Amino acid sequence: MREDQLITDFTEGVLCSLTKRVMLVSPLPDRVRSLLVTLSGDCFDVFSLHEFTGSLLPALQPELLVYDALPIANPGSGHTLQGGAELLQAANAHGVPVLVLLDREAYAGRGDAELAGAELLVWPSDPEEALARINQMLENRPSPSPVAAAASPVSEDTRSFKDIRIDFRRMTVARGGQRIDLTKTEYDLLLHFVTSDGSVLTRESLLEAVWGLQFYGGSNVVDVHIKSLRKKLKDSAVTPRYIVTVRGAGYRLADDLTR
Repeated sequence: MREDQLITDFTEGVLCSLTKRVMLVSPLPDRVRSLLVTLSGDCFDVFSLHEFTGSLLPALQPELLVYDALPIANPGSGHTLQGGAELLQAANAHGVPVLVLLDREAYAGRGDAELAGAELLVWPSDPEEALARINQMLENRPSPSPVAAAASPVSEDTRSFKDIRIDFRRMTVARGGQRIDLTKTEYDLLLHFVTSDGSVLTRESLLEAVWGLQFYGGSNVVDVHIKSLRKKLKDSAVTPRYIVTVRGAGYRLADDLTR
């Protein structure tokens, strides 16, 4: 396991540098519990929802969506799949790939036509098989189009803090002119700091802003990611240049930011 993937061990398990975000939608959580546990154990941030809400896609920015498409009875026309059209339409609009979990009967007919464009997997099945498929889908996911990125007004801006420069359009970070490779979570964390007003940010507020309300983890995951981010920025907790620890409260920027 890479050094930047495994940050530290605790007696209750391993805390990872979580780099991939998955939204898992199922009206029956017990059906997908094994998959949720497997994903969490493989260093995924998992947002588990009972019902799909399109507005959460831009808020949580998942890299992949897993949809448990339970068939529902439709008198006179067999079975249909609930909510598939809305979910696929929203996911396609945001460029988020979708893995649809189907029972064997629905999979035999390759599901409803409304799921065209999504990848399909029989469920329940081995969660490791689903994990392998998800990793493959993420590896094959195309990079965002520069044209699509430029369509958002905020993406055209840059923000600087001391010798750190963040390019919103390219989602890149440079320090002293040298590019720094950050994970998506580290990037979001740094962005939240430099777009704040310099006030103290509690661990709870950082969890909500970066990981979202559906994150199943303790506030110590914030400390782990701050440690990883500092290491990449060549910052020090003892003599901080960028991020200051406020004991008993949280973190803040070392001083005022500039554009």
